[in-house]
Amino acid sequence: MCNGIQKAKEEIMWGVKMMAERGYSLGTAGNISARVEGENMFVITPSSRAYATLAAADLCVIDMEGNIVDGKYKPSVEVTMHRYIFLERPEVNAIIHSHSKYGTLIGSIEGVSELPIIDLESVSYLGGEIPIAPFAPAGSLKLAENIRKSIGTRAGIIMENHGVIGVGITMEKAMIVNDNIERTSEQYLILLATGKNIKPLPDDYVQKVKEISLKNRKVI
Repeated sequence: MCNGIQKAKEEIMWGVKMMAERGYSLGTAGNISARVEGENMFVITPSSRAYATLAAADLCVIDMEGNIVDGKYKPSVEVTMHRYIFLERPEVNAIIHSHSKYGTLIGSIEGVSELPIIDLESVSYLGGEIPIAPFAPAGSLKLAENIRKSIGTRAGIIMENHGVIGVGITMEKAMIVNDNIERTSEQYLILLATGKNIKPLPDDYVQKVKEISLKNRKVI
């Protein structure tokens, strides 16, 4: 096994542990992938394998054409979605798709098209608003295409009636995105319950921090 694959597997297993600790995925829900450094492939969690008992040897290696390079189990049904994100975003090295409670709820509210800016952290860690991609069945080509079209340069995305995706140049940063989407989603739900509008941050400040956030996500 090359060092790049081993490193990617170690990063995924760290992500699996963090997901379990945070309660972002129960049973087999959600999936995680990591780009293999210096190679045209990535590692991803397998389909229908409980995170509680998952081992590094269970992970699947996939090339960027979608072929299985190595793995004793079928890759996650969302493998095409992960592949499309890696192809669309060359700077992204890690993807975490969770079924976190509040983020998933935001994607299930009629008439809500994005998770808005709530506070300083919404801009600093997420780079601004998080879009909600249109619904498509889990594992479908349509879902992968929806994500590829919607994510743009953003740090993450919410899938309608489904869950959350956070991306990053490291697994830690992808997890930070998931954490902040969940935190901001909880805040937004509380705000919606008050029936009041969000007090906006100054436009010039938001734009400046968005630019810094985008630069940092590409180089750090």
